[in-house]
Amino acid sequence: MNPAQRAADLYRATFGEAPLRIATAPGRVNLIGEHVDYHGGHVLPVATAERTAVAVGPAAGGFAAVSEHGERFDGPWPIRERREGWSDYVAGVAALLASEARTPAAARAAGLGVAVASDLPLGAGVSSSAALEVGAAAAFAALWEQYPEPRALARLAHRAETEFVGVPCGIMDQLASAAAPAGSALLINCRTLEMRAVRLAVDLVLVESGEPRSLRGGAYADRRREGEEALALLRAEWPALERLVDVPPARLGALAARLPEPLGRRVRHVVNENQRAVLAAGVLENGDPAAFGALVNASHHSLRDLYQCSTPRLDAIVEAARAVPRVLGARLVGAGWGGSVLVVAEQGAGGPVAAHLRGDVALALPAVRIVAPGSGVELVS
Repeated sequence: MNPAQRAADLYRATFGEAPLRIATAPGRVNLIGEHVDYHGGHVLPVATAERTAVAVGPAAGGFAAVSEHGERFDGPWPIRERREGWSDYVAGVAALLASEARTPAAARAAGLGVAVASDLPLGAGVSSSAALEVGAAAAFAALWEQYPEPRALARLAHRAETEFVGVPCGIMDQLASAAAPAGSALLINCRTLEMRAVRLAVDLVLVESGEPRSLRGGAYADRRREGEEALALLRAEWPALERLVDVPPARLGALAARLPEPLGRRVRHVVNENQRAVLAAGVLENGDPAAFGALVNASHHSLRDLYQCSTPRLDAIVEAARAVPRVLGARLVGAGWGGSVLVVAEQGAGGPVAAHLRGDVALALPAVRIVAPGSGVELVS
């Protein structure tokens, strides 16, 4: 049974009636362009075939959200504050959309019921949170007879995560979940939100490390702060510099050398990773998968050495994957500090590569799956 059917059944079992709207949204795997979205750089994600479904309807007496994992949240409506749990991602979207909705207040005053089902693994670096936010945004908007285009849905979901949940993330995950074209990657300029489809001629394998990760505070927030500090220092002598990704590669060495460490390393990663994402789209479009694999490898080295967001476990998986026949490249995927590794293989080799990694007794991997490219958010009849 697919997530939409499971979410509908859960809604009926919980609230005693059918939901009025259901939306599904995919996770994403970012092929390259890591930790540059919040600097306004370029990223190249692909939507996953696995999806999260959000079923919604009006409910008397407050806001109630339940997941198929048995976790339930009950609270007041309108929503005033977060509760530090999974329901915050849904509640934040509902609160923002309700405050801006153009439908009469009476139509949404009584409350909301929400049921969630998902095929996405949690904490694996495929942005299950963005899928939940985007799916919720589409379902709530349809409930209130609004139908925003994908960029607007992504902006709303991004605001919910940054303003309500409190994760200082970029907008890549929400854009990929909202707007990814079926079967292709999506090159996104995170400053202008310009996008273009990029054809894939490689197989993708996602390897879960078993190391959980969380973006609420901690090292991720430290990297955001370090980027802001570096930009402020560079602006002191170059006032016109708008973003770190605007540093010309030809001047990168000299400018980064003037910064205290680790700020210099952080800037070198951001500038070079932004360039790698643009180059990666080009080599894929030109039919050069080997060059794409080399860029993926370089991305991991930069994330490990310059951005320092890898772990010994992730590094070991990357090295083991690169030794498998017909593998073109491998790197940590997502923010890092745990999560998953993306393995890029020759077209048609994904199955054998995945089987080889599953059989690696030394790595003892909890999950290895082939990534089938999916498509963006959809309303379900």
